[in-house]
Amino acid sequence: MKDRNVEKLAASMGMSAHVLRNKFNQQQKHKLSGDDLIALYQVTKDETLLDALLFECGLTAVAIPDAERAPSLTHQVIQLNSQIASIGQRTLELTERGRITSNEHRSFMSIAAAAMGSVALLINDVEQRFQVVSPLAALAM
Repeated sequence: MKDRNVEKLAASMGMSAHVLRNKFNQQQKHKLSGDDLIALYQVTKDETLLDALLFECGLTAVAIPDAERAPSLTHQVIQLNSQIASIGQRTLELTERGRITSNEHRSFMSIAAAAMGSVALLINDVEQRFQVVSPLAALAM
């Protein structure tokens, strides 16, 4: 990272450039905290910062779409099924061709990411609708 960029980034985060440089240097005792990573993401909008952290834990992140939700779980499942079928069809087409352009790749990845976001929304909605109190929590009540 160029010094100019670190200085601007640090200033945007309300941190000195010296401290931020130290946090990026693995030989220093200061490390990036969770709050630092969130601040970095909010300033840069660079999702790879969080993706790398989660990947180290064997996890991944999914962007939650801003789109309006379907009126029911049944509608959500039908829409998700349609998205997955579209991804499958596109995969077959691209596989048969053997090559894809960078625009096709970006488009495909965007559609796949949207489907993963829809899955995350569906899971969240199912959990909220069918939330069950665990036996241990029930004892505490």
